[in-house]
Amino acid sequence: MYRMSRRAKDVIKLLMIIVGNIMDAAGFVLFVSGSGLITGGTSGIGLFFYRQFGIPTSIFVFIVNAIMLVVGFFLLGKRFALSTIVSTFCYPLAMGIMEHLMGGRVVTHDIFLCTIMGGILIGVGVGLVMRAGASSGGMDVPSLLLNKYLRIPLSTAVYMIDIPILALQAIQTPGDNVLYGVILVLVYSMLIDKLSLIGKSRVEVQIVSDRSDEIRQMILRDLDRGVTMMKGRSGYLGKDVEVVMSVISSRQLSRIERIVHEMDPTAFMVVNRVSAVVGEGFTYPPKPDPVVEETSAP
Repeated sequence: MYRMSRRAKDVIKLLMIIVGNIMDAAGFVLFVSGSGLITGGTSGIGLFFYRQFGIPTSIFVFIVNAIMLVVGFFLLGKRFALSTIVSTFCYPLAMGIMEHLMGGRVVTHDIFLCTIMGGILIGVGVGLVMRAGASSGGMDVPSLLLNKYLRIPLSTAVYMIDIPILALQAIQTPGDNVLYGVILVLVYSMLIDKLSLIGKSRVEVQIVSDRSDEIRQMILRDLDRGVTMMKGRSGYLGKDVEVVMSVISSRQLSRIERIVHEMDPTAFMVVNRVSAVVGEGFTYPPKPDPVVEETSAP
């Protein structure tokens, strides 16, 4: 089976980061900045200073992102800085070009459409950057620092940073626009969460059966999935049993249910949906079967 080279994967990730930042910038410039909405992150602070003092948002975002990149390099490490450097320059550059082309105009004056479309573009854009294993920089750095040094959960840290930013903008924004801004943040937050899990969701099956060894062989042979055999004891009879545990794709669930039922109609099966799986066969390819060399006697 064909597998992409390391260089090809790196190119695809770089393209995802660039496209993601362009979509993020488009969502902000085309639907948020000129419509009177509020938003979180570095863009939200930049929006406040633009409306208050006329400082172009793209310039402000670039300055803050550059500062945060340096802070992240010293406090979070070289790996974080490398994962952030493209976004540090690409996002404000794309934002600046679009600001120049749009000249303060928006695609539509319908505040609801601006909220939804802005949320979709920002959510998909940031989601692509995160899928590529990179960071959008900016206010990600304070959130990660709170997580690293104060052990505050990352999701909580993000809200701790974003709430004051939203409150700062709410001072100079009409009440309806503030509420729409909250909806905007909710839309892109949910999309980011959904995109980060696409392709990672799997199904865990646990099977208790007297024919556990045959089921194990079937999963290994027919489904090409790994199996873990666990020891258990039935609660009613106190009988020792073997539990077959495997993680499969959603498409394979109906197949394994049918085959297990054919092999043992009395089998007990528990199905759990897991949000992500990390390991051989899922996040990286399985190891090739060892080659056994045959030698003949002299």
